[in-house]
Amino acid sequence: MVRTETVRRKCAKAAHRLDAAEQIFARPANEFLADSAARDLASFYLFLAVQECIDVAIHWIADSGWAAPADAGSTFDVLAGHGVIDQTLADEMRGLVRVRNLIARGYDSIDPNQMQDQAKSWVDSLRRMIQACLR
Repeated sequence: MVRTETVRRKCAKAAHRLDAAEQIFARPANEFLADSAARDLASFYLFLAVQECIDVAIHWIADSGWAAPADAGSTFDVLAGHGVIDQTLADEMRGLVRVRNLIARGYDSIDPNQMQDQAKSWVDSLRRMIQACLR
């Protein structure tokens, strides 16, 4: 049985991180691009939100007794396979795991302009994931 309190707590943390990241990403482009510390903070908040969603997925899978996924991105495929989320959202979350990995390794391959352009889509996917897990 899925421990709903654990899911709620982790989803609340993810939502809090998303709110903080979204405020920074929503700044005018010239402000966002000029403030490297704020960009780094927004990236870190995004990283933490994705990690919380991975943790929720792993707890859900373990609590349900489902087969362990091969990697972090595959956790969302397992949830989709059991009807917790749809496959489109699983694909989006797998993409966010890749973004998380880039942030974690400090790669400069995420262009700040691209990051700000993609932020709304990323935040929307994460919010849909949170909502699906809270149902």
